[in-house]
Amino acid sequence: MEILFEIFIRGLVIGFLGVNTRYYFFRIFNKNVKKKDFETDQEDIGASFSQGFYNFFIGLFVFSILAYGIVSILYVFDLL
Repeated sequence: MEILFEIFIRGLVIGFLGVNTRYYFFRIFNKNVKKKDFETDQEDIGASFSQGFYNFFIGLFVFSILAYGIVSILYVFDLL
């Protein structure tokens, strides 16, 4: 069970939602930004922690907004 939870948190929330949301948000304002800039770097521990921290909270926020939106749509159409 812990392995599935770890895969879910690290893979979906941090790896996909957190990185991509930050990338596309900053891409609006700066055309020269790369997705690699927002991924964790194993060489610098401080930068790795800060990028992972931001990716986690942004990913968690986006996941909760998506979950709320899906549940709201299902409730409106009386599917719940």
